[in-house]
Amino acid sequence: MSKVRPPSQGIARLRLLGALAVAGAAAVVTFISLAWFGLGFFPLAALALGAFWIVAWSLLPVAARTGGVSEAQARQRARWWLLGGTIAYVVIAQVAVGGGPPRTLVPPEPAPGTQYWSLSNGSRVAYVKTPARGAVREIPAIFLHDGPGVPILPRLQRLASRPIDVLAEDRYDVYYYDQVGSGLSSRIDLGNDPAYSVARHVEDLEAIRRALGAPQLLLVGEGWGSTLAVQYLASHPDRVQRLILESPAPIWYPGWPSFVEPAARARITDVEATALALLQRPTPRLAIGRMVSDFNSRVAHEIVPDWEADQWWTRLEDAALRQGQPKVSCANATPEVLLPLSGLGFFSYAYTVRDAARLPDPRPALKNIQVPTVIMRGSCDYIDWRVSYEYLSALAGSKYVAIPAAGHLIWLDQRSLHDDVLRAFVRGEALPLAFYDPSHTAPPK
Repeated sequence: MSKVRPPSQGIARLRLLGALAVAGAAAVVTFISLAWFGLGFFPLAALALGAFWIVAWSLLPVAARTGGVSEAQARQRARWWLLGGTIAYVVIAQVAVGGGPPRTLVPPEPAPGTQYWSLSNGSRVAYVKTPARGAVREIPAIFLHDGPGVPILPRLQRLASRPIDVLAEDRYDVYYYDQVGSGLSSRIDLGNDPAYSVARHVEDLEAIRRALGAPQLLLVGEGWGSTLAVQYLASHPDRVQRLILESPAPIWYPGWPSFVEPAARARITDVEATALALLQRPTPRLAIGRMVSDFNSRVAHEIVPDWEADQWWTRLEDAALRQGQPKVSCANATPEVLLPLSGLGFFSYAYTVRDAARLPDPRPALKNIQVPTVIMRGSCDYIDWRVSYEYLSALAGSKYVAIPAAGHLIWLDQRSLHDDVLRAFVRGEALPLAFYDPSHTAPPK
């Protein structure tokens, strides 16, 4: 009879490495799952290390018993592998979770004229104001920027004129502000306070109205700002005088898991696509922080601070815009005035979008609200035209204006037409371009 040959040294090492890999996976699962119980970062790290030791010591002696190795020899070998595995575990954990990248992101500086609202809910909101010309109306116009987490104030510093300053000609005080969590406004302390949500942004807007002492607001929403404007309208229907919705994002996010037109992406080379894909991959710290945030945002925030998440997201979004992914203008190139991006707030974006995807459909609450509304969409907007058309069906008495040769930022591509529509709308005059109503069966072009 032929003898059974013992496993080679290579196979034996693979078995031992496999045991350590299983122990490492158990440590990660322990760290993430126990975050549910509200433990701090260091207790979780200690418990994860304990899980690593327990699982490793239960598997290593078995993996070490190969061929003629005695039980005592296997246990001695397992001890050395456990020591080496522990050192490797600590080094990998420190690199992956413990140590952050160098901080290179430069925060935006406030421009001359920047002021702040200290709101009753703890938000400190940065804003700039364009005063009304002539006798001031008691109702101000407020611009709600795109995003979420993509501020407007750092961008305004590069513009020759602000997006809706035309309304100052009609005696509106015009306000632009950075939503909490981005730009020059304060960040939520995710270690102690509830995370960003649509309700929090609505609450901030209502607190701003009270701070201004205004009975109502004229709201101008752009992109996500339109979603926010409609959520505010649903919560405070008597506080909105008029709505201007430009290039709106979905009125209800669950209805649109994907709302970017596939054709609205510029063609890029394989090298550019690969580079962008690499940027889209979160670091291990970010990936673990994201998983932990589902259980305990406080621990997740201890792992990944605001600046680190903002730095990764800013680089990604800046690179994507430079490559036209998606295009914000009818031209293939992103207008230089928008770059480089500054002041982005990743946590404001991530938590707000996640919350928006869980909200009930607001359209039933809107069907009995009648507020004069104009919906504007550029012919080259990267958002599917059906998204904006849903607003037309949901908001009674609304009008839909299609702006030719304009992208997502209508005021940037077609400033004259944009201002003509705003001016005619607030004056109650006929709009300068054709509009659509819900009785139309053909999509707007």
